[in-house]
Formats: sequence, C-alpha cells, structure tokens
Amino acid sequence: MRKFIVAVCAALCHSFFSAQAQEPVPGSDSVSAPDYARIATEVADPASPYYYPKLMTRYERGDTTLTLDDFRHLYYGYPGQPDYKPLLTSPYADSLEMAFGKKTRLEADDYRRIAGFAREILREEPFSMRDLNVLAFACQMLDEPERAAVQMFKISGVLEAIRSTGTGLREEAPWYVIYMRDAEDVLNLIGAKYNKFIILSRTVEYAPVYNMPEAATNGRSKRAKGYYFDYSEVYKRRPDYLDGMPKQKRKFEVNPLYNPRSEQSILPK
Repeated sequence: MRKFIVAVCAALCHSFFSAQAQEPVPGSDSVSAPDYARIATEVADPASPYYYPKLMTRYERGDTTLTLDDFRHLYYGYPGQPDYKPLLTSPYADSLEMAFGKKTRLEADDYRRIAGFAREILREEPFSMRDLNVLAFACQMLDEPERAAVQMFKISGVLEAIRSTGTGLREEAPWYVIYMRDAEDVLNLIGAKYNKFIILSRTVEYAPVYNMPEAATNGRSKRAKGYYFDYSEVYKRRPDYLDGMPKQKRKFEVNPLYNPRSEQSILPK
C-alpha cells in the first residue's frame, strides 16, 4: 500500500514539474548560501516584509504570489522557530501504512484520510516536500485540482529555495537543508538515481549519483558525480526535546575513495 501511494505520488510530482518547467517561482537568480543570522533577524522584525508570522500565514493560506526570497526566509528562518525539531519523527509518519494495510483499491474516504494524515504531518513539518506531495496526490484524486496545484507550488518553492543556496556540485557549494530527508526529496524530485549518502564532515554529506545530467555541470565541472548537502542546522546543537531519548552517533565514512582528503579520493576537486 505504502509503495503504491509513493509511486503514484511520484508520478504526479514528475508530471507537474515537467509541465511547470518554464514557470519557476519568481525571485532572485543569484546563488548564495543562507545567512542564518541575517535571516533570523529579518524574520523576527515586525516591520520586515519577511516577518515570520505574516510570511507563514501567507504560506499556509496557499499564497501563490510568494517569491523565491520569501521561500528562502520561510525555509531557512524555520530553524529559529520553536516548532523546529529536525531529529524527531512525526507520530503520523507511518499512519498511511497502518491505516490501509494491504489495500490495493482506494475510495474517496481513503483519500480524505490520506489528506488528513498529510495535513497533520505538515502542521509539524510545514516544508516536508514528500508530505506536500502526498497531500497534492490526495487532492488530485478527490478532484480538487486547485488545491493540488497549491501544494505543488509549495514544493516548487521549497525546492528552488534549496537549489538557490549553491551548485550542489562541490563540498564548498552544497545545497543547504534543514531536515535530513529533504536531501532525499531533492534528489527524487530532480530524478537523480542514488543509493546512499556518505558523510564527509560534521556538516556535509555526499550522494553519488548514477545519472548525472551533463547540463548540471554547466561545463565547469565535468567530473561531478553527485551532489553535496549541508546539514549544519540539524546538528548545530542538541535540543532539549531529545532529553531522555537514546543518543545517536553519526558514523563517518572511512573509505579512502570517498574521503576528500585522501590521495585515492574519486570525489570532484
């Protein structure tokens, strides 16, 4: 059942991005790493156009006039909000599988329940592209194309915000994400084929990709074989919401082929 939903959602998302390829979220064409300190100051200022409560209200309402800069402030301003808990998993995350078991045929009530679970997750993780995608899928199957389009607009905005932070092709120019799973979602949305993430440092991981598009290198780095992601906000501190939970340590990759400091490294320089 879960695989069925994921497959259909992926098809819906692919068709949307193919159709919308010429209509990106409006905003700046510049590529730059997020300045978390500056963004935190701007989203906390009631006089700022990026004041977080107002910006989030627009986002939740489905305002399709949000720009790329708006999405950058929404996404990279979220770590400063009290609801940001990147190391916790929503209790609703497995609800679809638990609720539907081995069902292979879904009715309207099933799609309403799918939408309900997705909305519950999005209350806790408002920029989860996979759950926005599930909600869009449910809306589409309930013959609510306008609501589905709003969710896809949100996915597009979050995706472009992440891709605006670097080329993703070098450790020094990674794509910045505020949840570990966002890196997986980005790769899935752009159609990248991969099977693992390799830890390079305490903030950056690398995903070797087997179908790197030639256009991705823009003629500057023909040796590019994957994408880099920065998780610095995720591991920046150990929050109190994890008190009482087992500590989890990250295991570092020791294979010299994937160690950028090794002479045997095959990673792009």
